[in-house]
Amino acid sequence: MTKKTWLTSYILALAVILSACSSEGEELKSNAPVEKTGESAQQQKDQKSEPPTEEITSIEEEGIYVGQVDSNSIEVQAGGETLVLRLTDDVRETVAGLEDGAKVSIVYKKNENEQWVLENITAADSDTNEKLTTKLLQFMVNDSMIEKEASLTESEQDYYFYKVEDFEFTAEEPRKDLLFASAFAETFVRIEPLSPDASLDDLKKWANEELSAIGKVKEVDGSETAGPAFKNTSLFLTASKDSFKKYIVIQELKSGDMMKYTINLPQHEKSVEWEQAVWAMLATLQKN
Repeated sequence: MTKKTWLTSYILALAVILSACSSEGEELKSNAPVEKTGESAQQQKDQKSEPPTEEITSIEEEGIYVGQVDSNSIEVQAGGETLVLRLTDDVRETVAGLEDGAKVSIVYKKNENEQWVLENITAADSDTNEKLTTKLLQFMVNDSMIEKEASLTESEQDYYFYKVEDFEFTAEEPRKDLLFASAFAETFVRIEPLSPDASLDDLKKWANEELSAIGKVKEVDGSETAGPAFKNTSLFLTASKDSFKKYIVIQELKSGDMMKYTINLPQHEKSVEWEQAVWAMLATLQKN
């Protein structure tokens, strides 16, 4: 090999070696970890953050006040449906003064438990209150909620209430009506509007005499026995013996009128349900 040829070969080999080293360096550089800048990390954090929670807005509507479901909720017909609204302390006093069937303006919204909560309610300007032809009554029987559709029932003595289909209603004698179970007429309520000059002392005396013929007379809490509509009863007495129970109740309606209820509850397989149905029906009773 000549000196010139050897030199040429040496130069070519050196070029190949340098080219290989350069490629390896570029590969190592491309595989090296890249440190994230503060700006890119913040962008990633923003992308992962949850969207802001939407603010719950209140709804304003006009409707018809149906009545109280229980001590903590009411029903209002609005927007073509019946709303069940939870009460707050701010509205309880206003609700207590409303008549069933009254036109009302309501403000309500959903709470964190997906319940509709009543924020404000006012009686709308109206010369007459519209009576509903039917309404849904709810009452508890052995820890189970019972729902019964009740129909508007009017008395010749200028009052009305809502009656479930398990009961019949008729005029019994002057100034008294009778509400009784269709399947067992011995289960009944005698409804008697009282005159403005009726003596509460005399009424209590006569009630005690009537009940003492059955057994020991007890005065009980109306709201605990019959529900919130009977919280402020003037008289709530009961007596029982063996398989028979009787109540005599004197209640002042929202109108100021006084009503007397005499309730006979003999033993029957449906006596527990019927008793609760009686309280639910009487709770809807109002003067025209």
